[in-house]
Amino acid sequence: MTWRLACILGVSTLAFACKSDDLLPIDASGTTDDDTTDSAATTTPTTVVDPTTGDDTTTTLDPTSTTDSTSTTDPTTTTDPDTDTDTTGPVALCPNGVVDPGEACDDGNNLDDDACTSTCQLAACGDGFVHDGVEACDDGDTDDTDACTNACTLATCGDGLVQAGVEACDDGNADDTDACTSACQPAACGDGFVQAGVEECDDANNIDTDACIAGCLLATCGDGLVQDGVEGCDDANTVNDDDCTNECVPAMCGDGFVQPPEQCDDANSDQTDDCLNVCTDATCGDGFIQAGVDECDDGGFSATCDDDCTPAVCGDGLVNQVALEQCDDSGESATCDDDCTNAGCGDGKLNMTAGEVCDETIETATCDDDCTPPVCGDGNVNQAAGEQCDGGGETAQCDANCTPAVCGDGTLNMQAGELCDDGNTTQGDGCSATCQPHKVAFTTSTLYDGNMGGLAGADAKCQAAATAAGLPGTYLAWLSDATGSPSSRFTKSAIPYVRRDGVKVADNWADLSDGSLDAIINKTEFNLAPPTGTANCQLNPQDPNSPFVKGLTLTNTSTAGNQYNALFNCGNWSSNSNGSFTGGGHWSSLNANWSTLICIYGCHQKESLYCFQQ
Repeated sequence: MTWRLACILGVSTLAFACKSDDLLPIDASGTTDDDTTDSAATTTPTTVVDPTTGDDTTTTLDPTSTTDSTSTTDPTTTTDPDTDTDTTGPVALCPNGVVDPGEACDDGNNLDDDACTSTCQLAACGDGFVHDGVEACDDGDTDDTDACTNACTLATCGDGLVQAGVEACDDGNADDTDACTSACQPAACGDGFVQAGVEECDDANNIDTDACIAGCLLATCGDGLVQDGVEGCDDANTVNDDDCTNECVPAMCGDGFVQPPEQCDDANSDQTDDCLNVCTDATCGDGFIQAGVDECDDGGFSATCDDDCTPAVCGDGLVNQVALEQCDDSGESATCDDDCTNAGCGDGKLNMTAGEVCDETIETATCDDDCTPPVCGDGNVNQAAGEQCDGGGETAQCDANCTPAVCGDGTLNMQAGELCDDGNTTQGDGCSATCQPHKVAFTTSTLYDGNMGGLAGADAKCQAAATAAGLPGTYLAWLSDATGSPSSRFTKSAIPYVRRDGVKVADNWADLSDGSLDAIINKTEFNLAPPTGTANCQLNPQDPNSPFVKGLTLTNTSTAGNQYNALFNCGNWSSNSNGSFTGGGHWSSLNANWSTLICIYGCHQKESLYCFQQ
C-alpha cells in the first residue's frame, strides 16, 4: 500500500494547511483505503495563497488525483506574498517533481543543499542554504565581515575582508613587510617581520644585547646598549675620555686618554716622571722617587724617611714613629719633650713648658710624683715627705695636716663627724671617745661643811677639783642661796650631761631639771665612788624605825634648779655653825631625791658637792 500526502502546501511561506485526516491510504488503483470515506465522495474546496500574486484562491482538490494538470483541477484560494491579496488559481505542490506555477524548479525532494531547494526555488548565494559542492557557506545575510562572505565563501585571512572580532586587518595579500601581515594583524615591532620603511630589523624578542634592539633598530656603537660579543661597553655618547671610548671599548690605563678615575695617562711605563704607569699623578708616598722632586720615598714613614719624602730628623715637626719618635713639635712643648718623646712627669726629663717644677722619675722628699714640690693639702700623697694622706684639705678620711682622721688625735675634723677632739679617747672629760661633746657632772671627792665662802667659794672648789682631774672647761656648784641658784647661774646645755665614766646623766638641761635622772651621779672627778660624809640623817625623825641615810650632798636646790628653802643655806654658805641647818640631795638616787631636801642636818656636817661643766 502506498500513502499520499493530502496537504495543501503554501510554497512561499512553507506553511502547511493539513487536517488530521489528510493522510489517506491509497491503493494501487489510486483510490483511498478508507472504509469510512466513499471513493466517489465529493471534493472539498480549499483556500490557498497564490505564491505568484499573493491572492487567496479557492480550489477543489480531488482526493483521487495526484496532479491538477487538467482543466478540472479544483480551484484553490491562495495569498499573493507580494500584494497580500487573495487569489484563486491552481495550488502549487512543492516538491512533487512537477514545476508548478510559482515554482522555479521542483526536483521532487526536500533537500536544501542541491540545485533546487525544498521551497522549489533555484539554489542561490544568500538564500540561507549551503549548496553542496557550490557554496562553502550561506548565512543568508549581506554582512561581509562575518564568518561567511557575501560570495558564500568562508572568511579567511587574505581575502581582503576584515572579519570582525577575528582579524585586525586584511589587505588581501601575503606580504609581511607592509602594514598588515599575513596573519591579518597590524605590523608591529616585535612581530618578527621587518616592516619596509618603518623598521630596520625585527627579531621578535625584547633582548637589547643582540643585533636588533628595542624599537626594531639595528644595534650600533653609541646606542647605549652593549651588544654581546661585539661591544665591550656602550655609554651612548661621543666623549672619548670617560670610561667607554667612542669605539665602544672600555677605557684603560695606558690608552693615552684620561678617564675617571685616572689622574693622568701618558701611555708610558716610566715611574720617575709625573705620571705613574697606574695612571696616577706622581706624589710623595707613592714609593717612587720623582726626579728633581723627592729626596726619598719609602711609601710613607720609614726609619730614614719621613712621609714628606725628606730624611727623618727629630725636631723637624714630623712625627715619625717608625724612627721611634713619639712626638715632634720642633722642640720642647707642653706635650712633647725636645727628644721627641711624650712629655710626662716621671720620665726624668724636666719640661717646664709642660708645667713641671721638678722631675726625679720617682716621688722624693722634695718632689711629688706629679712633678711639683710636696705640699700638704695639694691632694698628692707624698709619703717620702711624711704625708700619710692628702685629700686636698680636710676630708672624712684625712685631717688637714695630712694625717688620717682619727677621733682622739687632737685635730678637730668635722668632715669626719667630730664635734670635738681633746686628743684622747677618755670618757667623761667633755669630749667622748667618739669625739662628741658633752657636759661633765661629778660628785666631789672632797667633803665640805656649810662655810664655803658663798657660792663663789663653792664654784672655786668645783673648778679646783676639775683641774686636779685634768678636766677642761668651767665648772660651777649645784648649790642655791639667796644670791643665786643653778637655774639663774648655769649655762643651760643643749648637749648631754655625763659622768666621768661617760654614762649619760641627762640629755640636756631640760632633762636634768625635770625631776629625774638617767643615771645616778655616783662618780667623782677622778671617776671613783664618792665619799660617804659625816651626816647621819634619819629620813623621818618622828619614826624611830625610819632608816638613816648616808651619801648626801650639799644642794638646798630643787630639781628645777631653784633654791629650795632660804632657811637652809648656811648663811649663804658662809657658816658652819652647829646651830644652823641645811639639807641636800642623795647621790645614790635617780628621782627628785638626787637634789631635793631628803633630810635636815647641821651646817657643821661635811658632805660632797655636785659640780657641772658649763
